[in-house]
Amino acid sequence: MKLLTGKQIKEWDQFTIKNEPISSLDLMERASLSFVQWFVSNYKDTSIPILIFCGNGNNGGDGLAIARLLRDRFYEVHVFIFKFANSDTTDFTENLHRLEGLGDVEVNFIENLMPKIQPSGIIVDALLGTGINKPVDGFLKDIIMEINQLMNTKISIDIPSGLPSEGEAIGASICADVTFTFQIPKQSFFLRSNYMYCPKWFVGDIGLLPKYLDELETEVFFIDSKEISNIYKYRTKYQHKGNFGHAAIIAGSKGKIGASLLTTKSCLRSGVGLVTAYIPAIGQNALINFVPEAMSCISGDDCFDVLDLDLSTFTIGIGPGLGLAEKTIEAFENLLKNNKQPMVIDADAINIIALNIDLLEVIPPFSIITPHPKEFERLFGRAETDVAKFDLARTMAMKHKLHIVLKGAHTRIFTACGKEYINSTGNPGMATAGSGDVLTGIITALLAQGYDPKNAAILGVYVHGLAGDVALDKQSHESLCASDIIDNLGAAFKSVAGFA
Repeated sequence: MKLLTGKQIKEWDQFTIKNEPISSLDLMERASLSFVQWFVSNYKDTSIPILIFCGNGNNGGDGLAIARLLRDRFYEVHVFIFKFANSDTTDFTENLHRLEGLGDVEVNFIENLMPKIQPSGIIVDALLGTGINKPVDGFLKDIIMEINQLMNTKISIDIPSGLPSEGEAIGASICADVTFTFQIPKQSFFLRSNYMYCPKWFVGDIGLLPKYLDELETEVFFIDSKEISNIYKYRTKYQHKGNFGHAAIIAGSKGKIGASLLTTKSCLRSGVGLVTAYIPAIGQNALINFVPEAMSCISGDDCFDVLDLDLSTFTIGIGPGLGLAEKTIEAFENLLKNNKQPMVIDADAINIIALNIDLLEVIPPFSIITPHPKEFERLFGRAETDVAKFDLARTMAMKHKLHIVLKGAHTRIFTACGKEYINSTGNPGMATAGSGDVLTGIITALLAQGYDPKNAAILGVYVHGLAGDVALDKQSHESLCASDIIDNLGAAFKSVAGFA
């Protein structure tokens, strides 16, 4: 799914108005009806007061239309209008006339004092829309801060008032419990610093013409089931294991053998035809017991130290639990210089590159690196904000011709061509030891099966998160372990196959 800027969303509205054609007032009515249908299905008690806070722009016009439509469905509606803009928009004015013409909806014009609010009421925020580009100030700022102090349930229309469409909050913003957004989620919903304003959101289809979106070149995407259905490859009846690649997992060292086991097993569970684990001698017995389907090759006594390894026919995944021994560093540097195929680089392999940043220049083009935030910082430096970090990741991915998988809530993939993909799956229970090792195995398996490196990263991240979500059927956030993710990869892939 393409994610748009506030400017592009406005252009999409105008494109629909011109080409459907439909009046802006009727499009506002359609958007408001979309919200009301969702609201009625989720808040059925019509005796609860609905307190709608409106600005005098088009978001306020949405609020007035919603007030009228909820009144028609027998809700107790109270409207509070704050005229902070210099003039009313045309559609706001028309919806105000329609509402006042009913004669039985309380409409309050607020100029300098926050009204007393019924504590049992549901607040609907329709103060500001997606066009904001500067911090809220003055009386409106005071109103937003007072609303945030209230314990009432707060529902924002399209976007929490004060929050920009893209980027981090730049001042006072409504801390909504739920946001009902029109047509597509907004980029700002996926930033950690904005979570307090938008922890939960739903999308309502308001019928904007898809032709605009189809023809629009965008930089940011949301990985949803439709995106995945365009990537996933079905297997055919007469294929054999040789058709699905041979992965080499180079991982593990003394005290970290478990990382190798998790990576190897997740690789097998993700469809690779063959996998060979290059593992220290001290981990051989554990590997045989934990992953009997894997082949193995001794890569040293207690760490990886093979200098003359020819893996030209393999797809390599390297790094989990690798350690930072001098002989391991030398062996990894040698491998980087001699391998020409895209590979998956994680964990200690990333840390080794951070120790010698010139190694970035010898990583095979279109390789996939999978840092968590601290590993990213060691590699590319510290950014003051998440937005700055994402800009840095995009720049580094393009500069070094890499696909960077920046792990975290809503893991992001920055591609070598400058695109950004935001993941939709996963949960807090996956913030656990070994989760990243499992991801490395999954992506390596997909790369070995012939997926384009970008698509291997996108599909791998999605399936990894989906398996973690499925695991929550039997586990809690606290109890979920990396092995649970592996155990639920089958269910995740079955779900993905159903999309295609």
